[in-house]
Amino acid sequence: MEIPKVVERVLAGDRQAFAEVVTSYQAPLFGYLGRMGLPQARAEEIAQETFLRAWTRLADFDSRRGSFSTWLYTIAHRLALNEIGRSATRLELAMTADYEAACDAPAPADSLVAEQRRQQLRAALLQLPARDRAAVALAYIEDLALAEVARIEGCTVGAIKTRLHRARRRLAALLEDNRE
Repeated sequence: MEIPKVVERVLAGDRQAFAEVVTSYQAPLFGYLGRMGLPQARAEEIAQETFLRAWTRLADFDSRRGSFSTWLYTIAHRLALNEIGRSATRLELAMTADYEAACDAPAPADSLVAEQRRQQLRAALLQLPARDRAAVALAYIEDLALAEVARIEGCTVGAIKTRLHRARRRLAALLEDNRE
């Protein structure tokens, strides 16, 4: 599906076409929000708010400035950072089936070691500052190009490279500490 054509259809009055956008981006967006450290209920609410804002501001989307996914992730990213910033206490996630579903990464029943490593990585990711965690999630998990991550984050590609380098070093240290 070509999103720019779907956007044109929506702007031309085909309101049902927006359902195609939601269907295409719902799971990846919800997974991204889960990886940002948001509990499932808040991730669902922020995903809904993201689609609502995209719907109401669809005329603002300019495909010459970037892809639709970058625009949509920027909305979600800002909403998630606002939510994280509002939290008075640090977000704690239980490694439950709900969280697994939010991340699209079900635990393999046949590999306890692999699941333990995933849990250690999740715990380490949650110890990163929200902006570093966002850069890691966008670049490595959502597999967006560094230029797209920079647009979403509102900074330069160099700044993203620095954040990613810092985040990888911090993750390595956290994981090493966990092994000991």
